[in-house]
Amino acid sequence: MKIAVKRDQFVGAFLILIGGVYFALAGKIDFPMAPDYPGPKAFPYIAIFGLIICGLGIFIQSTVSKVPQKMFMVRDGWVDLIKSFLALVVYVIGLKFLGYFISTPVLLFVLSVFFGKKVKVKLVGRILFAVLVTVAVYVFYVYGFGMKLPVGALFQ
Repeated sequence: MKIAVKRDQFVGAFLILIGGVYFALAGKIDFPMAPDYPGPKAFPYIAIFGLIICGLGIFIQSTVSKVPQKMFMVRDGWVDLIKSFLALVVYVIGLKFLGYFISTPVLLFVLSVFFGKKVKVKLVGRILFAVLVTVAVYVFYVYGFGMKLPVGALFQ
């Protein structure tokens, strides 16, 4: 008996699985959560909740739908997906040891290279993007929410 899995069913199940992995990893963030100040631990949980809900929605919608779907990812797509996932794992480890200001611009630069293959952007543009987004997120969290971002074990 052959079981046919639709592309969206796979994507939905994958998002749910990744959400579960990230949930386990977010539990290792060493920062207390309190009702009056959830701290930096709250954002990953909010994002994970959204990821799982979206995964469930995609999976259920695809299961109910009768529309046939074509092949959805060739070899290069799988390689990019694995590289992106590994980059995020390295980022989490980097946050622990190197902190936000080193890990985040490196991740953003690497992801801009992964996903910007078809777009010609100069090296300076990619570096500027990584630095500006890092600073913007820092200002948003530290001054907007009054939260602390990881400094890294090497700099404490």
